[in-house]
Amino acid sequence: MTITVKLSIRVERETGEGKTLEIRIRSDKFEEDLKANHQMIAEEVGRQVLAEYEAKLKSREYRGGVSIRTAARRYHFQGFSVDYRRRTYKMPDGSVHTPLDELLGFEKYQRRSWKEKEQISAFATSLSYRDTARVNSYIRQEAVSASTVCRVVREVGKRIEAQAQQFQAAEAGKIKAPQLCCEADGIWISLQKAEKRKEEIRVAIAYTGKQFISKDRRKLLNKVCLTGTGLSSQQWQEMIREKLYASYNLATSKQLLIGGDGGEWVGRSFDLVGIHQVTRILDPYHVKRAICASFGHVVDSKQVLEHLYKDGFESIEKSLLDAVAGGSRAEVKARLNCLQYLRKHTEEIVAGPSLGAIESNVGKLIAQRMKTRGVSWSVAGAHAMPMLLLHKQELFENSFHFETIKAKQKETAKPRSKGESGTIHSASFPVLKAGKMSAPYAKLFKAIINDDLPLSS
Repeated sequence: MTITVKLSIRVERETGEGKTLEIRIRSDKFEEDLKANHQMIAEEVGRQVLAEYEAKLKSREYRGGVSIRTAARRYHFQGFSVDYRRRTYKMPDGSVHTPLDELLGFEKYQRRSWKEKEQISAFATSLSYRDTARVNSYIRQEAVSASTVCRVVREVGKRIEAQAQQFQAAEAGKIKAPQLCCEADGIWISLQKAEKRKEEIRVAIAYTGKQFISKDRRKLLNKVCLTGTGLSSQQWQEMIREKLYASYNLATSKQLLIGGDGGEWVGRSFDLVGIHQVTRILDPYHVKRAICASFGHVVDSKQVLEHLYKDGFESIEKSLLDAVAGGSRAEVKARLNCLQYLRKHTEEIVAGPSLGAIESNVGKLIAQRMKTRGVSWSVAGAHAMPMLLLHKQELFENSFHFETIKAKQKETAKPRSKGESGTIHSASFPVLKAGKMSAPYAKLFKAIINDDLPLSS
């Protein structure tokens, strides 16, 4: 037996214009009919609201404008879409405007709202582009292609990346960090349709300590994480400086612990933080891996590591040198490389505070999504996806704050007149205006300008 219920819903605007919707819901198709009618009601309500928006804009800001064309536009919002013919006006001053697009924040040729793009990007952080398209199509009951997902990911990731690179800390953070732990590492991913086959993604973390959870499990306290792709060392260091300055009260920081694999750029990633007492620690994971991989079959690796951290590299150097010979050419080369690696970082091999969290963070943040079997990336995707992964939770919650990024205007050089014999150059130091007392060279700049001025002047 099937029962059909008929309903009538009137959608009416302030002016009295509107439309009456006739709804039929069958008992044997209850879920399907209710969902379809819900979509129909949302679209009609949205259409009437857009018409009212446009009418009010025409009577106010665009009163003197003349309608020069109307064009059909399908606006995609999070969870629903609206078909509407919006108008374009020509103003008395000759400028052309599409008021409805400007009101809703839609740029030229844009069809999807930023909330809709966030939803697609959030799914793409866990699924392939093709699976993301399937999921979104299933949720919206409207076809979404994998190429659309790819374009959206690049667009959102590019905007987040530009925002991260232009970020300037307005004031110091509130988190006190007497001892600030910092680590950095890189991970190489495969590229497609690019001049180079590989690209390195940099990852850096900072935290104030660890909290015990259970056996072999610790939680990083007050963790801050950053990623960067294709950045110069200067850009990378500036990004870290601004982020850490905005997160922590560096004026209270007395010691900076830097952990990593001993790479040159890893150790220098935190040069601009401005904490004078710095201790570099070679990640025990890399020390153990190097010794076990090279000497694991000829020496007792556990005993070697104990002596290394207790008595220093000199206590094991002779025994490792004696163990170099006796293997194949490749094994001898690997053992010599291991010795050179340990000798180069002797001062960094210390039994200090527990660090070693970067490997896990790189794996969970980047590798699980971007370095799986058969996965390769375009250059644009390699820049965009790490940013989405970094802000994955915010994208799922629609809580990421997109800021308007102003394009830098090109400065036109003014030619010097013949009568000018010289030019007085002027310059400013943003680091002093921002009051970043912990930034490097701040005191030097202050002394050059005027040593009597306060550092924040």
